[in-house]
Parts: sequence; structure tokens; C-alpha cells
Amino acid sequence: MARSPYGRLYTALLWVSKLFALGAIVTLIPWKGASWPNLIGYRSFCTFTPASTFACALLAGMTCTVRARLVRRRPGPAFVPIVALALLSFGLIYWTAVWVPIKAKYAAPHATVESVDATSSASMAE
Repeated sequence: MARSPYGRLYTALLWVSKLFALGAIVTLIPWKGASWPNLIGYRSFCTFTPASTFACALLAGMTCTVRARLVRRRPGPAFVPIVALALLSFGLIYWTAVWVPIKAKYAAPHATVESVDATSSASMAE
């Protein structure tokens, strides 16, 4: 692999952004072993899909922006990455808000725990 003319930090951030992009793709892979279907309607590797896909894509976009703007110092209009990151953030927020009430149906109800006297193992009612 050729060395980057922008230094080690650029190369490291490039690999991090590739990992986040790969994570976004992996979240969409169908998987029959999933505990419940995702919001798109099929059982995927990540049941938090599509919110997890947006989260990974957002992290990849942030890493790419940092790499291009701060390490490489590439000029260009700032509104392009801002709009892209804002759209990814909106997708993450929207799908998380949709997911929360649906996930509550699959969660086990909370058990109530009584206080217990540590010395006699008697409950507060006794």
C-alpha cells in the first residue's frame, strides 16, 4: 500500500471512515438469527436498522469531513458536508424515534423488587 502524502493521521482516518462505511453496509445484511425484524420489515444483522445504518454513515461522514477539512486542508464549500451530515442526523433521529415505541413491545416488563431485610431475609411486609 502506498503511503499517503498527507501523513499517518490521514491514513488512519481513511481506515476509520472505511470501517464505519462497512458497518453501515453490514447492518443491512439479512440474517435469520435476528431476535426480531427491523423497521424495514426483514430480519437483518442489526435489528436497529435503518437507524444503525444512518449512525454508521453519519460517523463515516464525520470522519471523512475531518480528514478532508482538517488533515488534508481541502478547500470547498462548507455547506455540502453540513447538509449531508444534517440529513444523516435527521435520518438517525427519525428512525430512532420510530424504533423506540416498537422496541418496547418486544422488551420484557420490569419486575418489581421488594426491599429485603439483610439480617433476617424478611421482606418489608413481614
